[in-house]
Amino acid sequence: MSVIKKQLIGMLLSGLMLVMLLSGCGPKVYNNGTYIGVSTADDNGYAVAEVTVKDDKIVDVKLTEFNARAQEKDMETYQWEAAREAFRQLPGRFVGRQDANIETYSGATASSNKYITAVSFALEKARKTPQVTTQYFDGTFMGRSDGDDKGYGIAFVTIEKDQIKSVRLLEVTSEDQFKDYATYPYTTVLEAKEALEKAFVEKNSPEVDTYSGATNSSQKWIQAVSNALQAAKLK
Repeated sequence: MSVIKKQLIGMLLSGLMLVMLLSGCGPKVYNNGTYIGVSTADDNGYAVAEVTVKDDKIVDVKLTEFNARAQEKDMETYQWEAAREAFRQLPGRFVGRQDANIETYSGATASSNKYITAVSFALEKARKTPQVTTQYFDGTFMGRSDGDDKGYGIAFVTIEKDQIKSVRLLEVTSEDQFKDYATYPYTTVLEAKEALEKAFVEKNSPEVDTYSGATNSSQKWIQAVSNALQAAKLK
């Protein structure tokens, strides 16, 4: 085959690939469907994004934000106007995109970043070829247990390369207040808190034994850690 013919064939193939890309016929990045992403957490809570993808584009986003006690915020009555506006406007900014790289909403940077992270995690779950190859996303994730007449447990679990690096345990009372461990009178619960925080890290798992004398608190914390890990899970 002559050099000229080879060049012509190369030009034709390049042109064909360009046409395919421009027409949307190139390799797909995402699977169609709806995916849930949970953001990393801080002491003010976390966000969840329900992202629908079709033909490699975001076509719908539903956002939810949770407060410091892992309770869903009512964004219709939330006191901070900037946060309410970010909640209303940001879903539309994601639509039509292939990524989560939007600007944060002025005055609601923390909430915006949680929404962006949640959407990016949802998109990672939608990828045909994942970029994240670990079982869990890196970061700190928040989990909450079921409640009873004494309240419920909360866990902040920090994960790096599928390893639990640290765990912080809290409890919310039936009066919807955090227990003040500095003044809490039951030393067995304080001992359980310290022991379980270490045990989860050592075992790299929520499957640890309950602490004798603090079974109720232990069971709540075990469930909270399990739920935090579920939030962090890639698939």
